[in-house]
Amino acid sequence: MVWLFDYDLTLYGAEERCVLNSLDHRISLFVQKTVGCDFETAHKVRTDYLERYGTTLSGLMALHHTNPDDFFDFIHEPEYLIYPKKAPEKLALLQSLKGPRFVFTNGRHDWSEAGMAHMGIDSAIDGVFDLKLLGWEGKPHESAYDKMENWLAQKLPAMGFEMPTNKREIVLLDDGLRNLEPAHRRGWTTIFVNPTTDSAPYVDYHIPHLMNLADLKL
Repeated sequence: MVWLFDYDLTLYGAEERCVLNSLDHRISLFVQKTVGCDFETAHKVRTDYLERYGTTLSGLMALHHTNPDDFFDFIHEPEYLIYPKKAPEKLALLQSLKGPRFVFTNGRHDWSEAGMAHMGIDSAIDGVFDLKLLGWEGKPHESAYDKMENWLAQKLPAMGFEMPTNKREIVLLDDGLRNLEPAHRRGWTTIFVNPTTDSAPYVDYHIPHLMNLADLKL
């Protein structure tokens, strides 16, 4: 198996929503500064861009010519952010999985890397395929999954692994349903990590929390 993990609300769960909230606050502040509006309006603009473009950044780039690194430099200021708690039980879970393990994220790598270091799980992750490597066009755009597969085809042999010929052996865990649909179309195994009761036909497995992955016996 090749394991691909989304970061936010996947490697850490909804019980630590304050982590993502701290980042979302910074994103809204950046939108406020860029668009020139009050904070409440900026929050609405942020969520609108997220829905329409896949990420808030994509909307800012399309409509305001935002430089992606300027955006991430602003929102990733450590003094304003909350990080997930130490999680030795997650480290043990990840280490028990057979096959290479990567993060596949719509964020820039420094956010997930800092969070994984705080959790103490960074040693169990073999690499981060982030929005910068994706050319700033992330999930659920089809190109993101093309680039992920191309990256794996180069990365895995260098690590001593073969690229799976059966794409069911590529497993994506994500808290966002719309990010799983393109993966399903490609033949990947999809795991929806979310405490909601919602699901979809393109979800192979639905677990409320990362720690429930052990129950699936994959």
